[in-house]
Amino acid sequence: MVATLSSDDVLRIHHVLCIDFAEADDPVGYGGVKSQALLDSAVGRQHAGFGPFKKYSDPISNAATLTFGICNDHPFHNGNKRTALVSMLAHLDKNRLTLRGEVRQDELYDLMLALAERGLGAERVPRRARHRVTRPRFGADHQVKALAEWLQPRVSSVSRKERQVTYRELPAILKPHGYALGARLSNAVEVIRETPRRRGIVRREEVIERKVIGRIGFRNEGEAVSRKTMKQLRTMCRLLEEDGVDSEALFDGADVVDGFVNRYRTVLRRLAKT
Repeated sequence: MVATLSSDDVLRIHHVLCIDFAEADDPVGYGGVKSQALLDSAVGRQHAGFGPFKKYSDPISNAATLTFGICNDHPFHNGNKRTALVSMLAHLDKNRLTLRGEVRQDELYDLMLALAERGLGAERVPRRARHRVTRPRFGADHQVKALAEWLQPRVSSVSRKERQVTYRELPAILKPHGYALGARLSNAVEVIRETPRRRGIVRREEVIERKVIGRIGFRNEGEAVSRKTMKQLRTMCRLLEEDGVDSEALFDGADVVDGFVNRYRTVLRRLAKT
């Protein structure tokens, strides 16, 4: 069964992009949702079909139709291509897929521009037919098929333990295990152990006891956590596999969106100018 994104998921992705680009003082701002109906329509493309028979029944074509919908239905005042790209990456991740490491960011830039102009797959059109129009534009089915065919050889299965995360994702990973990040100290941040305690005799209440157990290097929330720092953190919090904590289960608590925004920042910045 294909895992899909909801309208709320896409809204959250758009919101993360808004915050990230605002913090970076990017001159191109966001205007939020232009039409909830257009957003719901773009998201609804994932569920097209009749009863149990889905038009886009595999993860790749399903991600492709969502990406096309967000990019071309323009549900947001600004940032539609960027939101579409990150939504595609999040959709693939939800289905345990990821772009291969050799995929270059300039390839993604060209891909999203072609999709926005409905020109994806134009290179397959006979030259005589291409001369009839200055810039070929193709229908939705053609674009979704072309995008799915582009993705197919460029994705592979991924394990959560192989995924890099940002500092913004760490609280969600640590919280279920009783840990948190505390005060920032120059180029470091405190690591806190949170332990529930019962106090009181007549009216007993539960309180959270917070204790600093160490610190790790830190520069900004959007930065990726290095493998060395992650190992240091997991050792400090006793969250290693030898402690009985499965890596895949640990990273299931992470929000992948920040990681994608950080990893594909170059192409996102370029798309902001188009």
